[in-house]
Amino acid sequence: MANTLLTPKVYANVMLKLLKNNLVMGKLVTTQFKNEFKKIGNTVYVKRPPEFTVRTGAVAQIQNVTEGEIPVVIDKQKGIDIQFSSIEETLTVAELLRSEIMNAEAAQLAQQIDSDLMAATLEFPSWVGTPGQTINSATDFFAAPQRLDELAVPQTDRNGVMSPADFWALAGNFTGLYAQRDIATEALERARIPLIGSVQPYMTQSVVNLTVGTRAASGAATVNGNNQNVTYASISANDYKQTFLVKTLTAGHTIKAGEVFTIANVYAVNPRTKAVLPYLAQFVNLVDATADGGGLATLTIANPIITSGAYQTVNAAPVDGAAITWLGTASTAYPQNAVFHKSAIALVFAKLIMPYSGEASYATDPETGVSVRYWRTSDGTNDLHLHRWDVLYGVKTVDRRLGTRISGTP
Repeated sequence: MANTLLTPKVYANVMLKLLKNNLVMGKLVTTQFKNEFKKIGNTVYVKRPPEFTVRTGAVAQIQNVTEGEIPVVIDKQKGIDIQFSSIEETLTVAELLRSEIMNAEAAQLAQQIDSDLMAATLEFPSWVGTPGQTINSATDFFAAPQRLDELAVPQTDRNGVMSPADFWALAGNFTGLYAQRDIATEALERARIPLIGSVQPYMTQSVVNLTVGTRAASGAATVNGNNQNVTYASISANDYKQTFLVKTLTAGHTIKAGEVFTIANVYAVNPRTKAVLPYLAQFVNLVDATADGGGLATLTIANPIITSGAYQTVNAAPVDGAAITWLGTASTAYPQNAVFHKSAIALVFAKLIMPYSGEASYATDPETGVSVRYWRTSDGTNDLHLHRWDVLYGVKTVDRRLGTRISGTP
C-alpha cells in the first residue's frame, strides 16, 4: 500500500488535543485575555482593577479612579520537530492519537509551557512555612489558604502546585486519592488530590527551585535611607514595582530574582480593611542584584511600599538602618511550591504567521486559547522531510498579591 499522509489540519488538531491533555499549570491560570492580542506589536496590556476606601458619614469624598496596566509580552516561541519518516505510515487519526511519538512530543511541549508558568510564581512576595521543609501534613498546607484569606484573596478558583516530594508527603495523609485512579486520562486529573481548605492541590514536575544569593545572614543588610515609600499613582503604569536601596552588604554578594525578605517594623495590612496584620510585610526582589564595593545595592521589589490610601500595603515606611531579614540560607536551593488564585498569572497565546512554502494549518482551543501551528515541508536538495509544531505565547504574573509560596514547617 502506498503511504498516505493525513491533512495538515489533522496533525494540528491532534497535537492540540494531546498538548491540552498534558498541561497542568496551563489549566490553572487565567486565559481570559486570549482575545485581546492584536497583530500590531507583541504586547497585551491587562488592566489592574481599581481599589477604593470607604468614607464615614454623609459628606461625599470623591476618589480618583486609577487603573494600572500590566504588559503581557508574547515572546515565547516553542516547538517540536521530527523527521518525516517517523510518522509517514500513519493512516488514521486514531493511530496518530495513540502514537508514542506524538504523545511524547506533546508531553515535552506541555512541560515547557508549565515550566514557564511556574517561573512566574517567583514573583509572589508572600512565602509561608520554613524554606527547605517538606509539606507533609494538612496543617502545613493550611498555612497557604490562611495567608490568602488574610490578604483578602477570593476563595474561589484557588489552586496549589507542589513538587513530587511535597505532593506525595502530603498525599500520605489521605485515602482514595484522585491521583491513583486508573481511569484518569488527563495530566491534570492524574496530578490532583482532594480539595484542602478551599484549594485544589496538584503535583507537577515543573516546580522550580530558587537558589538564593550569596547575601550574608539576616540582619547584615539594612535599609539605605528614609522615605522609600511610593504612591500607587507613581507605579500604576510601572508593573506595580519600585526600586529599593539597601546597604551594609558584603561587596560582591548577590541577591537573586525571586528572593523574599522582610523589614523590621514594617507590617502587612489587610488590603480590604487596612487593619495591621500580626506579621511583617514580605517583599520579593524581581531582578538579580549585586552589592558594589561599598556594600550598596539597588533592588527592584514588589509589592511596592504604600503607606496610606486605597492601595495601602504596609503600616509604615521603613526607616534608615532598619534590619532586613532574608528567607532561606544563602546559596541554598528551595522548591517553590505555590498556592494562588487563578487570575494571579496570565497565559496568552497568539497565532504564528502562515508559512510561504510547504503545507500548514492551525488548531486553536476556544476554551483556553491554546493555539498550535503545524507545518510540513521538504528539502528537495538534501531529500529531507520535516514535521514541526509551534506555539507562541506570553506568561505574566498579573497580580502578585493573589498567590503565596509555601514550604513545610519543622
